[in-house]
Amino acid sequence: MLGSVFSNFGGINTAQINPALITGSKVYLDVNVVSVNSFFKNDWAYIPKQDKNIWEIIKLDTIIPKYGEYKYTGMYTYYDNLNPKTFTQSTRVIGPSAMLQAGQHAFGIGIQTRMVVSAKDIPYEIPLFIYEGLTYDSLQNVIFDDNDFSFSSLTWSEVSASWGYDFHRFYKSKLSFGVNAKLLLGHEGAYSVNKNAKYVVYDPRTIEFYNYEAEYGMALPVDYNSEEPIYQNPLVKGYGLGLDVGFVFTRLKNRFPHRGGRKLCSKPYEEYLYRIGISLLDIGGITFKQNAQKHNFDNVSVYWAEFDTLEYHNLNVSMQQLSQAFYNDPNKSKTDDKITIGLPTTISLQFEGNFIKDIYFAALWIQPIQFNAKQVRQPSQISIIPRFENSLFALSLPVSLLEYEYLSLGAAVRVGPLTVGTERLGVLLGVSDIDGVDIYFSLKFSLSKGRCSTQNLGACYSWNSGRR
Repeated sequence: MLGSVFSNFGGINTAQINPALITGSKVYLDVNVVSVNSFFKNDWAYIPKQDKNIWEIIKLDTIIPKYGEYKYTGMYTYYDNLNPKTFTQSTRVIGPSAMLQAGQHAFGIGIQTRMVVSAKDIPYEIPLFIYEGLTYDSLQNVIFDDNDFSFSSLTWSEVSASWGYDFHRFYKSKLSFGVNAKLLLGHEGAYSVNKNAKYVVYDPRTIEFYNYEAEYGMALPVDYNSEEPIYQNPLVKGYGLGLDVGFVFTRLKNRFPHRGGRKLCSKPYEEYLYRIGISLLDIGGITFKQNAQKHNFDNVSVYWAEFDTLEYHNLNVSMQQLSQAFYNDPNKSKTDDKITIGLPTTISLQFEGNFIKDIYFAALWIQPIQFNAKQVRQPSQISIIPRFENSLFALSLPVSLLEYEYLSLGAAVRVGPLTVGTERLGVLLGVSDIDGVDIYFSLKFSLSKGRCSTQNLGACYSWNSGRR
């Protein structure tokens, strides 16, 4: 949400990228009503831009072209190469949240719900088998020896408390520290961690696995004994703690700003020349103990004839069938009734400069940190974000490089309290292949620093202008 977090009127939303930024906002009181972001990107499947645009697909009023020699899926095609595949789907809904700054301190509270689904280093042939089916003879009688690939999914809510503090000032500079402490409520989680998968598909009916080593975990909101996706209580199936920490160095334009009066609203905004931040985000994880299962397959092998006769009945039966095939025991693969999934931890660097009035230049670097393969993962990102901004209107045009490979242009517009933006403008305009999408909006209200509505004067007080 680059058009929302990189804003001098961002308030509590700037804590999403660095909690130390909340003391540098132009507002002393900020209330977020709702903010929503939905993002998806993959490097395997796509719909060519010349065939369909995203709006035609959403409306579902046109015929989707057919692709593929075997036409098993047919509504998309794929990049035909041997590279490992990755994808990320991320949704964030920020509910009511607020920030208040008092002197050198800023405090925030909030609640949000997030979902992240990610896959990393998936061997090229696995999605191809899913797309074309086991009848795809080009992949038959080939020994595949795949290692270290994973899939993870996590949906959770966060109840957070934020604190920012300008802890040191010198000459025209200040240092700020910030932290978000979060109580995590897990709604669902699942993962598949595959250390080794050596196998060959002889024909559509026969598969042989050699030395298969993997771990599966799930805590899903469904009844594992039902063929239909029946919702299974409780809503919260696990708990955890999360933490964001950040530092910001700010080079101010003035050395001795007016300190303001006793009222919170009287603290003046301090114009900056530039600021540099570093943050470590989403440290922590969630342990699920409700409706949770962990299954392990340790160096197992099987010659699986009549594989095509398998029928899905429910999740429990499916896991028992796998256990029976590999261990000759339907219950041996299950090893625990709890699982733990890590948050999408990242390290981030930020830069913002204001060298011309109302014109700002920002830059961002995000790098995922993987402690283990069960973690969900956010993609790496480098962004350059020029923007025009005043109290009523803002326009930013970010250019981003995802995973150090995929370039995209975005745009965000703020009019008063409403911000609407995207990091994938080409997809929305129909000039890029549809291999992902991104869109977000934010509705929030705030009160600016240095302005106090007084009962007697009935006007605004501005320390910057020196008028009452």
